[in-house]
Amino acid sequence: MTAERWFPTEGDLHLRISMAGMVFDYTAAAVAVRNLIHDWRRRHWCTIELIREAVEDGLLPRLPCERLFLGP
Repeated sequence: MTAERWFPTEGDLHLRISMAGMVFDYTAAAVAVRNLIHDWRRRHWCTIELIREAVEDGLLPRLPCERLFLGP
């Protein structure tokens, strides 16, 4: 299944980023995640996973600098 078939266009997503053996779980807006993945495809600087389970409010911290990925 491709990301385009199940990737939501709005709402918050659970995003898991792995860097240098550390794992970070965040909540981020779907638009920010889509733009982050677009940037990541140009240069793979970490491992990214999208968790398909629903995100509960306040359970995970917001993605640092999320607003930088909200624009084009």
